[in-house]
Amino acid sequence: MAGEGRAQDKTLAMIHTVAGLAGSFGALAREMLPGLPVFHLVDEGLLGRIIREGQVTAAMCRRIVELAANAEQDGADVILLTCSAMSPAVDVAAPLLNIPIFKVDQPMVHQAVAQARRIGVFATVPATLQSVSDLVRREAAEMGREVAVITSLRAEAMAAARAGRREEHDALVREALLSLARQVDVVLVAQASAAEALRPEDVAGLPAPVLTSPRLALARLRDWLSAED
Repeated sequence: MAGEGRAQDKTLAMIHTVAGLAGSFGALAREMLPGLPVFHLVDEGLLGRIIREGQVTAAMCRRIVELAANAEQDGADVILLTCSAMSPAVDVAAPLLNIPIFKVDQPMVHQAVAQARRIGVFATVPATLQSVSDLVRREAAEMGREVAVITSLRAEAMAAARAGRREEHDALVREALLSLARQVDVVLVAQASAAEALRPEDVAGLPAPVLTSPRLALARLRDWLSAED
């Protein structure tokens, strides 16, 4: 497979703000990048601060920079930040590292801007909604495309997930995505945790295509490994 030859001498670090994503992203990496050593850094306290403060702050970005620096010192050759809310921290961390760091949502956003004009962005955390919407607008400006961003926020879904009511979270996400998909050309699910609520039959029944970040992000990493070969 493309990039597999480099898997033996590269190590991937993933930084998460949701502990459960370490397992799902790890499984996806084993599927798409077999043989690639992977380790995870998790800071769930950061997610709590994002939710409480409602925005990404300089102090939060410093936390990501510190985690990324630790990952580099621990032997990572490339880093993936899986928290879309904290994507702005990648721009802060990148010049300070000697290895590349990737935003989980960048490939998803690029694909959406390239193919659609009315782009829906769904999130369950306000800061995530802001970060991804801003990224869509920046990507559109760089590509010279005019887009309309239509947003949908279901904070109560995140509250349900953090309280252990996963079925309620998933039902709220699916309901919101159905409503948003009726208004746009493509829907972006801004959080990997929300993407896990979608079943194949849910996606097939929506009136607009849905893009999620995990698989597209791993495909981008695979391309990077191939380019390094």
